[in-house]
Amino acid sequence: MMTKRIINMEQTQDLFKEFDAVTTEDWVHAIEKFLKGKPVDSLNWEVEEGLIISPIHRKETTTSQYLASVNLSNNNNWNICEAFVIKQANDCATINAQVLEALSKGSNALIFDFHYLPNTTDLETLLQNVLLDLVQIHFQGAALATNPSTFLQTIAKVSNIQTLKGSCDLGAMGSDLLCDSFDFCLSNLPTLRFLNISIADSSSKSLSAAIFKASQWIDILTEEGKNIEQITKFLRFEFNIGEHYFVELASIRAFKKLWLALLEAYDAPKAVLPFLHATTLSDQHENQYWNMITATTQAMAAAIGGVDCIYVRPCNSLDKADSFTRRIARNVQHLLQSESYLNRVVDPASGAYYIENLTLGLAEKAWQQFCKL
Repeated sequence: MMTKRIINMEQTQDLFKEFDAVTTEDWVHAIEKFLKGKPVDSLNWEVEEGLIISPIHRKETTTSQYLASVNLSNNNNWNICEAFVIKQANDCATINAQVLEALSKGSNALIFDFHYLPNTTDLETLLQNVLLDLVQIHFQGAALATNPSTFLQTIAKVSNIQTLKGSCDLGAMGSDLLCDSFDFCLSNLPTLRFLNISIADSSSKSLSAAIFKASQWIDILTEEGKNIEQITKFLRFEFNIGEHYFVELASIRAFKKLWLALLEAYDAPKAVLPFLHATTLSDQHENQYWNMITATTQAMAAAIGGVDCIYVRPCNSLDKADSFTRRIARNVQHLLQSESYLNRVVDPASGAYYIENLTLGLAEKAWQQFCKL
């Protein structure tokens, strides 16, 4: 009979003692030999103007360590999101049936994209049999931004709305509307994140613009006596995840560093992260199978970066999505959670020298740009 042998951590400390240590110079020499005389610097990648990353990083070339405490959780769970377009009131009953199917197949977050301003009856129909306390719901659409106050008053009348774990995108808001909306939500919709900021891409410019927008809202609200923790609980940041795998996940990690720096600048008594959502840009190619593969790598980047919710776009776009392409998009995330266990590891990229240096480079450049805005 074969017996199992349990190896503890102490037994692994000298696991590689029989092997000679390999220096950075040895690695560089081996790489340049493979490159047939070309310098190793020829492999450097200019991620963006002024940010050059070498593919060769080791412990001695990594000058700073990523703050693992930035992940204020003991797991890496995220919500699996699905989106629906509502063009008119008559669509609500049909969309509700699709929503219930999505929830029964494992989605636990929803995006409702309105092409018109809904009334309470429309919302009640749309959310019929949806357990608001168990499902994350985001409302968006240009129509909402045309009359934010009306939308907030409308949604406040929905049954059991106090249990909603939701958010909405009300577009750009002036100081008066911002303060009025804050007071209304604080009293009537305390779990609705109505401060939505979109991060266009993984560049340092987009990161700095997002942090700057947040700081503007924070300035306005703190002057009105609101505290930073209240404001953070109403904030939602949305990342658009593209095809540069390492840059995408490093950008999310860099944002967390920037957010902690912003909290420190405001003398926040407690480190609280806002809600982070990621949407894959996995419907850009004509070849649907290419899009399916792209969706997987983009969702992986978002999951490893550490967000609260991921929406994988169907491979044939949302407008043309059918039950098959929706299922494929949904199951990408089921595989990442149930088979790859990415939801069980906090900050899976922590300690990877290449990613750490890329994260630090993006964060430093974004902060410098933010300070100039």
